[in-house]
Amino acid sequence: MDGPIFGLCSVLTLLSTAIALSRAVAQRRRNSDYFRVARRAHVLALASSFVGSVLAIPTVAEVADRATMAELSSLVSDIAAVIFCASLQVLIIDWEYRELPHDVSIACRIGFVVVVSGLLIWQFRRTDPSRLNLDLSTSYAQIHGVRTYMLTYLGFFAAAGAEVAVRAAKLARGAWERGRAAGTGLAVAAAGAAFGVLYAVSRGGYILAYESGHAWPLTLDNVISPALVRHRVDPSGVQVALSGVPS
Repeated sequence: MDGPIFGLCSVLTLLSTAIALSRAVAQRRRNSDYFRVARRAHVLALASSFVGSVLAIPTVAEVADRATMAELSSLVSDIAAVIFCASLQVLIIDWEYRELPHDVSIACRIGFVVVVSGLLIWQFRRTDPSRLNLDLSTSYAQIHGVRTYMLTYLGFFAAAGAEVAVRAAKLARGAWERGRAAGTGLAVAAAGAAFGVLYAVSRGGYILAYESGHAWPLTLDNVISPALVRHRVDPSGVQVALSGVPS
């Protein structure tokens, strides 16, 4: 089922990226874009989500790995997810504090993305999946490098998802009275972020439990985590929210 599901996600995120980009260009031409930073972050979030969705399609990932190196598609997909989460953080911060100076907060999120992406690349090269013939998943939790890589990625994902969930829920409650479209979109984004946190807790919890020698059956993790990953932060919710924001 992963192929059709992520294939559909790829089509939807590609269309959403085109719509968001055209809208951002139109607002810029009219010189009336009060949410310039938010719209740019929105386009980047959708574009990175498209990349991650495409590389999550098993056939595409296999072709990409054969053309480059083993598990490179996983690395690129994980970095795309990091950029996606950070973009949503920047977007919501710009909405929430648009009347106050918030450049430092946005710069911190961008800097953190650079650091986390650099760590993932370094840990990927150190683990060298092509040499050991392994996957960057809980199936190879016995490999120290795989555990470190996944905890770095999942730790960021959990922290970013928690912030997006809390901020989006707060904005949804305030926006509901002014515009149902914006309130609904933000509520969807908050729910998706909550599922993202649950996914990170599920995967990360298994790795920590494995290190302590009390891991639950891997078959159980392989059922729960994929179910959660399909409900992670949904950019369509942000798309709906933006449609309800005054131009």
